[in-house]
Amino acid sequence: MGMSDWLSEHLPRCALSDLHQKYLTKRGVTEDSSVTFYTWVPSLTEASCPRFVSNFGARGDKLTDCIVYPIICPRGNIIGFEARRHHPDGTKKVTQYRTDSASWNPYLIGAPKAFKTLWDRSDIWIVEGVFDLISLEKVVASCDCVISTLRAGMDDLSISTLARFSTSASTFYIAYDNDETGKTKAQWLRRQFLNQGVRCEVWKYTGKDPNEVWQIGGERLLRRMFL
Repeated sequence: MGMSDWLSEHLPRCALSDLHQKYLTKRGVTEDSSVTFYTWVPSLTEASCPRFVSNFGARGDKLTDCIVYPIICPRGNIIGFEARRHHPDGTKKVTQYRTDSASWNPYLIGAPKAFKTLWDRSDIWIVEGVFDLISLEKVVASCDCVISTLRAGMDDLSISTLARFSTSASTFYIAYDNDETGKTKAQWLRRQFLNQGVRCEVWKYTGKDPNEVWQIGGERLLRRMFL
């Protein structure tokens, strides 16, 4: 069994714990959020990927009690995941796994909707973290799409694929974090898209990131900052 199928079979068995549900609610996650979260439990079967086994154990034992959310390619298959472990002192550790097919697919949260959005000639919002996506999609137009690059920046394959499907009717808005890395990468990404003929703007707002804006002022403040 390939890793995409293995993950697709296993993740539905990973019910979200009450502790994680409370944490995600604090970060803005609701039943309407586009990302599905899981609390990892060891699988009933062994994984077929040596890289996964080396990093996490044959059944993913090292991921136990992590919050996990899948990365899905434009055709709807799982091509990886990101896992978050929160420590009692408030720190967190984020790890990532990519299947072999991730090497020829855009690696973004929100990719399936993004390409439908471009086909429909609507706009794309680009953020860093998954919770920035969760927050911003509360207020952007339903015809638009928010995608997360998981950190500041985007790989060449994702850039070129998005550019290929874009039209003059769509605008890409970059709303990266307001730290130095985010600002630098936002300008870099804008240049990459402009060079490929994509209409692209860096969105200016006040706050550390879109999720912090939501935590401070809810949807009302998000609308003030992003609409």
